Order: sequence, then structure tokens, then C-alpha cells
Amino acid sequence: MCAMRHSNPAKKVLVLLSNVSVTHRRHLRGILEYVHGTIFPPWEVQLGLSDIDAGYKQSLSPGNYDGIIAAVHRAEDRRKILASGIPAVLYEPPLCMPPRHARPRNVVTFFNDHEVEGNTAAEYYLERGYTSFAYVGTSVRTAWSEARMTGFKARLSNDGFAPAIYTPPPRTERKDFALEAKHLVAWLKKLPPRTALFAAHDERAREVVLAARRANLAIPDDIAVMGVDDDELLCSTASPPISSIAVDARETGILFAKALESLMDGRPHDPIIRTCHTRIVARRSTDAFAFNDHFLSRALSYAAANLAVHPRMEDIAAAAHCSIRTLQLRAKAILGRTIKDEISALQVHEAKRRLAIRNGKPDEIARATGFYNASHMYRRIRKSTPLEHPCTYIV
Repeated sequence: MCAMRHSNPAKKVLVLLSNVSVTHRRHLRGILEYVHGTIFPPWEVQLGLSDIDAGYKQSLSPGNYDGIIAAVHRAEDRRKILASGIPAVLYEPPLCMPPRHARPRNVVTFFNDHEVEGNTAAEYYLERGYTSFAYVGTSVRTAWSEARMTGFKARLSNDGFAPAIYTPPPRTERKDFALEAKHLVAWLKKLPPRTALFAAHDERAREVVLAARRANLAIPDDIAVMGVDDDELLCSTASPPISSIAVDARETGILFAKALESLMDGRPHDPIIRTCHTRIVARRSTDAFAFNDHFLSRALSYAAANLAVHPRMEDIAAAAHCSIRTLQLRAKAILGRTIKDEISALQVHEAKRRLAIRNGKPDEIARATGFYNASHMYRRIRKSTPLEHPCTYIV
């Protein structure tokens, strides 16, 4: 008995991504999970993993592939893909967004809004009382690093602050961190105490942590450090572990595959999709409140870590190594409100953050943030400010 043949043969898809980027590896995971779990028969996926800055060598004749998913950093590669006429999903080409009349019908372009990540880092630090800020971008100038810096500066300027911006050394030294480190160490030493530093990505944040150690600066007491990507290997093995803005690249990879499926089936699709990421994975590198008072900082750090157990004032004061009265007087003088009011604000903020990233069911989130139940939590949120959601939006 002959085996049944599929009436529609599997489509041949070329996936061109970086072989070193943790974000691209997560993209690939999302693509493959969608292909093998949803599409039938699954696509024949050819992986072209390489250094995308060096360009792609594959032959893009229309007969070779039915579709392409590619991260492109070079205008030459983008032109090559468009000229092939093959349905394609492109991730962050380095060119300006084309006008609507010039967008090919069989191409979907994804852009990540890096300015939102800069906004997110600034918002996080401002909520924790920091008044001194700094930004360390990539050693070689990149558009996405500049965009993250722009977003960081813009949010800070709304509150009357401006970050110190690190300038890399001459080109001969910036390619080797062993040579660049002395410049970064000297720059870090000039920053004011209790500076909130945002780095362009996790690898750069790790270099900042190493340089801070050489400068005899304590993290997070002297400098708080945050990166982007939430590369768990880089972040969790640093000393101390590094906070990071998580880039939900697996989910974006699924969106890549869905968009290409639509294009290859001849269905219309939005030509431009923007994504942004606002979820922060907090670790020890930012685990401190930056008020210029060690008692208050320790008290609020303890309270924030113990919201679920309704910390008593006695325990909070003990964690701060001072009396309840001393703590209350310092809170009133520095914050203009009581410790109880500050903890209430912490509860609302953490509940809103968890709801925004859907980190559990409402009742679970309520209990984890010190509320009696979901109804209690929602009432308190309504009395504060409207709930903000992370954005994934289409232009």
C-alpha cells in the first residue's frame, strides 16, 4: 500500500540570522516552534546562521526558496532580498522606513522601538529616587544603541535630568576591552555617588560591572547597572547579577513565521510592524533604593522584597538597623510621606507591572504583592493611575 502524499509539498524557507546574538537565537526558537507545532506540512527550513555584518552568500533565485526570514544590517543584503521577488520578512534593516507607496506587497518589515527600552530604564530608576544618571553605548556606534540612549535621555529630561554619556576611546582601543577598560574605569570614577547607569546591552553592562570593580565602586550602592536582552548566562553569572530589560524575541520569532505564512499564502499583511519591550528582570545590580539615606534605602529594599508577607514595621526597622521612630522621621523628611504610604505605592506599582506582563493570574498577583485578593488590588489601582500595558503596535 503506497504511502499518502501531501497534496501541497512543504515550502522551502531560508532563515538568515546571526550565529552569536542571543536575541536571534530566541527568534529562531520561536520560528521553529511555530513551524513544527502549527504549520502542516512543516516548512523545509534552511538555516543561514552567520555574521550578518559580513553579509549573506546564499543564491536567492526564486526557484530556490518560497520565503525568506532575514535580519539584515547591510543595505546591499536588503536590496538583494527585495530584488529576488521572494516573499520576505525582514528584521530591522538599517535604512529609514520607506514611504507606504514604496513598500513591496510581498515584504513585511519588523522594527523594534529601542527608544521605548530607554524610556523604560529611565522610568525604573526615577521611581527609585535616583537623581544621577549615565549611559554607556556600544563601543562602535550603532543605530539601536543611539536609539536606546535617545529614549533614556528623553524620559529623564521630562523630570529635569540629563545623563552623563560615555565616549569610547580612539578606534584602535575600542575593539579590545582590555585596552578600552582603563578609559571606562576613569570615566566611572568621575560619576557622582549613587548613579543609575543604563548600558546598551547585557554584554556592555557586564563590562561596566568589571570596570566598576577595578574602580573600587560598589554595585548597586555606588552605581546601579542595567542592560538589555536579559541574556541569562551573561546576567546571572556576573558579580553581582545584572538587571536587564527582557527582549521577548521568542514571541517575535513566532510573529515572523506568522507574517511569512500569510505572504506565501497570498494573504494581505501589514507591511510594517513595530514591537517594543518594557519588562525588566530585576537582579542585584539595581536592587537598592537610591535615596541619600542608608536607613531608608535598606528599609524600602526589604519592604519591596517582602510585599507578599505584609512586612511589619518592626521587621522593616530591624532590616534598616534603626528604630521605627527614626525611620518614620526620615521618611517624612525625605519622602514627604510615611513608610506605610510608600509601601502602599510599592504594592500598586508592582501589581501593575505584573499585570502588564501577565505574570500570573490576578488573584496570584494580588497575593504576591500584598493585597487580599484581586478585587482589593483592582480597587487600589483604580484609585492611583490607569493601568499601563506593554506595547506591541502596528503602523
